[in-house]
Amino acid sequence: MVETCPVCGASVSFMAHHPEADLYRCRTCSHPFTDLASVAKENYQNSYFDQDHQRWFEHPNTPLFARLAQLIPKGASVLDVGCGRGDFLRYLRSARPDLDLTGVDLFDNPETAGIRFYVGDFLALDFRRKFDCVVSLAVIEHVADIRGFVNRMRDLAVPGGTVAVMTLDESSLLYGLARIGRRVGVPVAFNRLYSAHHLHHFTGRSLRHLIERAGFDVHDHFTHNAPLEAIDIPVKRRSVERVFRAGMWLVVRVGEWTGKSYLQTIICRKPSALLPLAAIDVESSSASA
Repeated sequence: MVETCPVCGASVSFMAHHPEADLYRCRTCSHPFTDLASVAKENYQNSYFDQDHQRWFEHPNTPLFARLAQLIPKGASVLDVGCGRGDFLRYLRSARPDLDLTGVDLFDNPETAGIRFYVGDFLALDFRRKFDCVVSLAVIEHVADIRGFVNRMRDLAVPGGTVAVMTLDESSLLYGLARIGRRVGVPVAFNRLYSAHHLHHFTGRSLRHLIERAGFDVHDHFTHNAPLEAIDIPVKRRSVERVFRAGMWLVVRVGEWTGKSYLQTIICRKPSALLPLAAIDVESSSASA
């Protein structure tokens, strides 16, 4: 039985049974998450990129890459946390050759001119330096220790540095329709979105709370979508897939019109003088009360 929220530490309520795990939701910051004791550790082998999530990695989110690239100062150092196959870094290498680029992932990338790759646990690796920009795209939802993850990003940023985190938005139209579908006996989208492949399902509120609790100043927080071609449709028949993809196109468009797109990115700054963590947690708790 899970008792406290991994974001804010408040009490939680049981949310739903999923075929792969039990889900809970925080009563205070609205954060939904998986009971970590009920799931196996995710395995990041070549099949993760080539088969399990093939469409996602075949169609990188270049509109988001371009938007982030505009925020990076000339000559800055960039760390991409959970860089996968390095799509964002390779984009920057082409669009911004002035940047100092570093990536870290559990997956071993081949040597690439102009990009430094590390292999291993981001929470444990010693980079022996700090970075002007620390970016993490579609990673935090897979991480068990989300507070430790965000604190580590903060510690690796220079004072005044930029940190960007992108993840799914559980308060989006897509998630809402998936929950309705489950209630009326069509759980396909619910089972896909809330799969134990994702341990956390951040709402805009819970992501902002986590970021501010770590001591960051939020600069921007926006919703958006991935390319439609990147979305995996969990059916095998081609005719059925066409129907689902047409429906997904409509959900994406309506999500854009209503500000309820299914991805979110938060851009924040590390203050030049950061309060001790104990003081930050006290202030955050007071603000939530």
